[in-house]
Amino acid sequence: MTTAVKEIAVLSPQQQEKEAKQIGSDMQVGFSSFASLMLGVGSIIGSMAWLFHGPMIARAGTLASALAWIIAALCVLPLCLIIMELASMFPAAGGPYVYKYYALKRLAPGLGELFGFLTGWLFWIGWVVALACMANGLVNMLSSSIWGSANNSPLWFGPLIIATLFGVNTICNFQSVNKSAIINNLFSLLKFAMAIAFMALVFCSPSSSISRVFQAASPSGSTDIVKNVLAVIMLALSGYGGLEMTGCTSSETKNAQKTVPLVMILTLAVVAIIYTSMSVSISAAAPYIIDASKSTMIVANTQVVATCPSIAGYLGGQIWGIVFTACVVASIVGCGFGNLLGLSRVGYSMAKTGLFPAQFAQLDEQTKVPKYALIFQFWCLCIIGISANLLSRSGIFPDAYTFLAETFGVMYAFVAILYGVCALSLRYTDPVMPRPFRVGEQGNMLLWCLTIFTSAIWGYAAFGCTSSNNQLAALLILLAGVPIYSFYRWLPVKQTNT
Repeated sequence: MTTAVKEIAVLSPQQQEKEAKQIGSDMQVGFSSFASLMLGVGSIIGSMAWLFHGPMIARAGTLASALAWIIAALCVLPLCLIIMELASMFPAAGGPYVYKYYALKRLAPGLGELFGFLTGWLFWIGWVVALACMANGLVNMLSSSIWGSANNSPLWFGPLIIATLFGVNTICNFQSVNKSAIINNLFSLLKFAMAIAFMALVFCSPSSSISRVFQAASPSGSTDIVKNVLAVIMLALSGYGGLEMTGCTSSETKNAQKTVPLVMILTLAVVAIIYTSMSVSISAAAPYIIDASKSTMIVANTQVVATCPSIAGYLGGQIWGIVFTACVVASIVGCGFGNLLGLSRVGYSMAKTGLFPAQFAQLDEQTKVPKYALIFQFWCLCIIGISANLLSRSGIFPDAYTFLAETFGVMYAFVAILYGVCALSLRYTDPVMPRPFRVGEQGNMLLWCLTIFTSAIWGYAAFGCTSSNNQLAALLILLAGVPIYSFYRWLPVKQTNT
């Protein structure tokens, strides 16, 4: 017996294309166009729509915070169009990884596989960080509800909530895709009901005033609206991360090459309306002052923080506060459910290309879901989420929720830029590959413009609107993928000499 380094077969471009499009062909189809839209909306709307407006107003003021959501949506639109073209080309499981893996291998045959893996790794681990961020937002909300402050809760409380959240999400994801679609639809419809109910509560209250929304000055006194918007644009941009999550389940979606691109643009529109309406509602609900930590806003002469559950309790009484707290918990659970569903398909597709543990490509015999990828995700989510929570309590950084959100934003910026690079490269390396959705009817000029715009926006947001700590954390997480790639690319296999 001897040991040899694993060799990855050299395939022709046509074989590579066919192989990429077939990833997930052994899965069950169970997402309709409506269910796919609900997955897109549900995967994005988790905690930020209900809990994040206070910290944004504390940085930028009410007008700049509302404008940031609108401007961010417009800035994300070119990226959305780029991803729509890629999604129409590759109706595969784990689409966001498959797009880039295939395109970069075609663009740079030597190093393309490494770069393709790293972009997949960055997407996967970036969403693990984002979900850890969301879990810490849940911990902060529950701690404030029970003990009055996130820092007053027992040290064990945060880890318990985080492990429970991801445990429940993981167990629910072992259902068949048909049942998963129904579960996700219910969670997402609840979020629409929450948004409508909260707006009704605010604007039916005699204490609300729409004039508060148009206050240009930030709590620090800055009246420079451009500066104020830029102070929170990275947070707003990161709030739209996940538009491509429906591409992760393309192999399980009916008529995916047409359905998934359409769903992506509809998801962007719906999510922008929810974010903006919630920002306006929070701003109009009450007069605010910045809290002692200067990290969020509280209602003047009270300790009521500017979150949907707290404001609901302030305006409608304790019962409304309890109802909205329960609804936010359900929203976070639903968001985690949708993201774990999509993210496990990315781990599955990375395993299918031989660059992640082979067990992650194994499907449950009955439900056809990647069970081992789901289990591995659970442990990674717990480790990162609990570590961030404990580091926050130790004072290393003031707020795990905000820190993780901006770190995710930096990581997602790299992913966003690479989407444009990959779409452009495929225009030249694979010009005849079918594109049911195409950016621009003829030529490549429009796609070039969208790619340059997307790169400029996300590059500036990542390096001009975040701290060096967020940038360093994102870089270290990206580089952590190199030894993983090296291990699986050069994994020894046994062969027999005869």
